[in-house]
Formats: sequence, structure tokens, C-alpha cells
Amino acid sequence: MQVRMGLGYRGRAAGACAAIVAGAMAVAPAQAGAAVAHVVQPGETLWSISAANNLTTRTVAVFNGLSEDSHVVEGQTINVPTVEEGAAALASAPAPASAPAATPAAGARVVQPGESLWSVATANGVTVEALAAANGMASHAHLIAGQSITVPAAGSGGVHQTGTEGMGHIPSPYGELHLDPGAAESWNAMRSDSLANHGVDLYPGGPASAYRTAEQQQELYDLYLSGQGPPANPPGTSSHETGSAVDVAEPIMRDVIDQIGGAYGWSGTIPSEWWHVAYGG
Repeated sequence: MQVRMGLGYRGRAAGACAAIVAGAMAVAPAQAGAAVAHVVQPGETLWSISAANNLTTRTVAVFNGLSEDSHVVEGQTINVPTVEEGAAALASAPAPASAPAATPAAGARVVQPGESLWSVATANGVTVEALAAANGMASHAHLIAGQSITVPAAGSGGVHQTGTEGMGHIPSPYGELHLDPGAAESWNAMRSDSLANHGVDLYPGGPASAYRTAEQQQELYDLYLSGQGPPANPPGTSSHETGSAVDVAEPIMRDVIDQIGGAYGWSGTIPSEWWHVAYGG
């Protein structure tokens, strides 16, 4: 069995998920010639609006005079540029402030319903032990919705990906993730089809929901054996280690892949795990 990452997604209320999906369907790709005004729907972000229009978050942010990490609110109007308009805006914008290629800094986080030490640690690229230690609690402690916890920097006991040279890339809310080059190319084509014809974005459910290293797989397997994580394969037996599998974030993504994935070589391979899809070429 494979392990689904980013379980914080499953803690969201069903109504919020439906709102996000409805919002994504409402974002029509910008027409050639002029920017399109889009009214922000419940649950939308700059990232989701940009992704639905095949633009980068920075492009849409710069075009609207915003920073990439700006929060948008329901009812706000965001102008979605054409590719040409976006390119012109980027060309005239100041270069982004350079920063060392460092891992994210530590920060406070409010626990959401359904989250656990394991799901928060996984979503932030740190170990359960590092997260627990940063908050003075046992690694098997339970979290309570509304509780404030400190998430340590990913460099302190975090889970790191190495050996990704030569791999393909796919977009996600966590930055670029990796797959086998053929799998990545096919995934990105399938994602574009899904956005254009179904209004649904396709992306992994967590930062280790696409390619993962043997070390990451070992840690997940250890968590499973200790009762702190969901079922996971032993290292060397997971299709994630070959970059040929993705654990999607929401059931509706799997529904779309079941409809169109065959044309791109993607399909569900484990009946009991709706989130797991694999590339067969």
C-alpha cells in the first residue's frame, strides 16, 4: 500500500472543499487580447486562480500590484492577464528580492480540525519527533483544533529530497515537486486538460506526495510500524521512489483522472486508496 501525504486537506470541512472546487470551475482562462476581471470565490487563493489560468502566482500578483504571498478575500476583484500582458508586467517589475536557498523558517500555526502531529510534520517537511520537541510534547501526543503550535524550520530534523537531478517537475502548493521525466510531462498535460475541460486542478496532497527518496520512505514506514502514520510500503517497494506515482489532494481529482487519465497513462492502482494514482506509460 502507498501512503497519502498532506492529510491536513482531509480535515477541511466538506463545504469548504466544494467551495474551492466551485471557485476553480469559475475561473475561466484569460482570453487573448485583454485581462479578465475575476471575482474571488470562497476558498480561492492567488495560487489557485493563477494555476487555473496556467499562469504563475508571481505573474498574477505582479499584474495586480500584489506580493506573491498576499491573501485574497471573497468578493475581491483580481485581474487575470493574458500571457503577453503577464510577461510585460514581469518585465517591468523589480526583480524579486534575492534570498538564500534556505528552508522555511520556524513559525506558529493554528491546528485545524482533523490534523495530527504526523500530518502537520509531513506537510512542513519535518519529522514528528522534531515537531513534538519544538512544542515540548511527546511524539504520540494528540493535537486539538484551535491549539497554537510552533513548526520548526525544515532544516532542523526535516525530511529532505535529494537525487532529483534530471527529473521532471510538476506544480503544487508546496512548490515544484518531482517525477520521472515521462511521468511529469504526461501529468502536466493531463492537468492542463483537467483545468480546461473539467475546471479541476490536479496536484499532490503534500510535499512528499510525488517522488520521494528511500530515506523518506523509510521514515514513513517507521511511522507506520510505530502506529504514528498510515500504512506505508518498506523502502524499495514504493512506486513513489521511482517517481511514477502521485497521491492527489482531493477525491474530485481522482474522479477526473478516472475519466481522462487513461489517455495520459495515469490510473488508480490500489482500489482501497482513492488518492493514489500511478503512471504506466
